[in-house]
Amino acid sequence: MKSVSRLLVSALTLTAVALLTACATGEESAGDKAYDMAKRVSGDQRKTQLKTAYMNYRKAVMAKPDGVSTKLRNRFLEMALVRAKMMLEEGSYKMDGIPLLMEDIENQLKDDALPENRQNYGAFLAQMGDSAAARTRYIDALAYYDRAIEKANDPTPFKDKRTGVIKNVAGENYELGMMNWEIGQREKNDVEATVKAEYYAKVALYFDSTHAKALKLLSDCYKANINTYSAYLMVMDGEYSDTIVFRKINKYDILLAPEATKGSTHKIRMHSNTYNPLRMRSEHFMLVDTNGKRYPANAGSKMDPDILDQEREGIYLVTFPNTGKATIKKVIYENGPHYTEKNFF
Repeated sequence: MKSVSRLLVSALTLTAVALLTACATGEESAGDKAYDMAKRVSGDQRKTQLKTAYMNYRKAVMAKPDGVSTKLRNRFLEMALVRAKMMLEEGSYKMDGIPLLMEDIENQLKDDALPENRQNYGAFLAQMGDSAAARTRYIDALAYYDRAIEKANDPTPFKDKRTGVIKNVAGENYELGMMNWEIGQREKNDVEATVKAEYYAKVALYFDSTHAKALKLLSDCYKANINTYSAYLMVMDGEYSDTIVFRKINKYDILLAPEATKGSTHKIRMHSNTYNPLRMRSEHFMLVDTNGKRYPANAGSKMDPDILDQEREGIYLVTFPNTGKATIKKVIYENGPHYTEKNFF
């Protein structure tokens, strides 16, 4: 009796496996039919057949994720790429379905994926990057180009594209910086223009840290803006389109403006926009020389106001130790998580 029971269980199990296999095979077969039909029709009919092929191949892949044949994998990759490109061309690179398609594709980029599927995926990622760049979302664009370089069979064209975008963005921002620098030099009271020039120089260097002209411009701006708050949010209001880049450049919520020096005592204006009040202590101010050595201010100096509230300004007389022949590059304020700096050149 026990033997009969075991035979029945085995038979039922084999039947279940056979049904699942037949189901998966049926879905792959349906995908093949739609795949072949798409080659013989055009227009909306072709789109329908391509979508049908993709959906059936996806079901077949999901049904046996650990047993996908080379043929099925590459047919699925081909159709998923077609589907992704159609979504991008007919909609937007921000469409919700595209990241899901990308995840499906990357899950199947195994060792037996055809080189053309890898290259086509790289081209799709580069197209995503182009769409982001066209909307001035340059950080997004570079991330897509980097992904294309990683996934493609031949990354060379995508490396060239990435280099070209970096060169163009850095160059454009340098030119904007120079335009504002010249305005600031011509109109001596136009402090905002010189702060804008500083911002644009930083953007240029964010994308290309070796841009020699932008490095020179930034140094000139630092010298000119020593006594001025580098308030990028105020001067750039409404004039930037990439908020991610802006946040990376406008990263300090405390602003410093050293006004005058008498011996070793510095008069420093400070504006705080931190999320909580700051208890002020003189030793939180430091000078930094060109070698990176820090010179903390002498402790115990009276701070007035003692508490600097949010969106408030304070003017502090801070005495530093003798720095000898060191060339001082910047002054910093560091109080726990609160950090800011002001460069002199």
